[in-house]
Amino acid sequence: MPYVVGIDLGHTRTTAAVCRRAQGTWGEPDVVAFEGGARWFESVLHVGRDGSSLIGQDALRRAVAEPDGLARGFMSRVGDDVPMLVGGARYPAELLAATLAGWVVDEVADLEGGPADRIVLTHPPGWGPHRRSVLHASLEAAGLPGVLLLPSPIAAAESPLVREAVDVGSVLAACRLGGEHVESAILRRNPAGFEILTHVDGSASGAGARLDDLLFDYVLETAGVEATETVGLRAACREAKERLSLAPEVSVSLGALGEMPLTRAEFEHLARPVLATAIERLCRVATPLPAAVALVGGSARVPLVTDLAQDKFGCPVIVDPDPGTAVCRGAALAARPRMAPQPEIAAPVRQEVAVFDDEPEPPPRPPVEITPLEPPKRFVLPGRKSGGRDD
Repeated sequence: MPYVVGIDLGHTRTTAAVCRRAQGTWGEPDVVAFEGGARWFESVLHVGRDGSSLIGQDALRRAVAEPDGLARGFMSRVGDDVPMLVGGARYPAELLAATLAGWVVDEVADLEGGPADRIVLTHPPGWGPHRRSVLHASLEAAGLPGVLLLPSPIAAAESPLVREAVDVGSVLAACRLGGEHVESAILRRNPAGFEILTHVDGSASGAGARLDDLLFDYVLETAGVEATETVGLRAACREAKERLSLAPEVSVSLGALGEMPLTRAEFEHLARPVLATAIERLCRVATPLPAAVALVGGSARVPLVTDLAQDKFGCPVIVDPDPGTAVCRGAALAARPRMAPQPEIAAPVRQEVAVFDDEPEPPPRPPVEITPLEPPKRFVLPGRKSGGRDD
């Protein structure tokens, strides 16, 4: 069955979705279930001394024995003159990103029984032509020519839920509360889709990992747990945070020490300053005032975020029912062929960048030698070479 795929290589998690064509009609996006039925995997890559690579949980397991081979956070380094040191060798971040994208494409092709008709890959809103071009080059080198690159706020805005709330000519404020970064953008809807007017460079100050840290420290102090007894506690706190989006009170597992009750009010007291900062950053660039605010990313599930955005903007706040996969599903929707000719998908119009004092520019660094990388291959597409993973 013909299909298209949208891939979101997030700073923390990678997700993908497909739209299939049946009887001449394109269906709605389905989130891809990876190994074990997981709807996402961690955006990590492990590179062995021989250049072979592993992805996600396989990478984390290998990293227990070979920690220096683990790479993460490479999407924020794409286009950097200085490669990343992984496993004793140097790799450009765009090569690592292309390797991860190639694995996803192969995995989806394996599940769907053949290659995709079209692939859309999202990227942060602050990327300019240089970052897009170097990633394109790495994707081509990995056997993936013709991949369309789409800014993540535009992918988030592709949701029918968002489109129905924003008339043509109106402005949308979009905020992605990810695990390690907060991305904000102001978009305008035009007849063909959305264009980015202004964006705020990613910040870690209001990201989900910060909330996890605050909750972890609070549980340690409140329950009197010693540092030597914290195995599994961080994961339990993250799970409690997610469950508090639906329930007013949960229990945090303390392992052999039992459980600790935790209320939504306690969590919101910890989270309010962090989330308020994220919404304030979006508000500072929201000119003209938006017709609606769209919240995506895993932490968008926290009800307090909606309350803060509503108070600040006084307009409808749209939270996707599954905000953690909203971007990849929007990318899959954007990948579906449309009847009318569309503008270049990877080139948002008239972008302006809001730069804050807390985001210093990194200094330039000297060039270094680059090491070849063998990407993992699970499914060989036509015209692609098999790589270095044993199935």
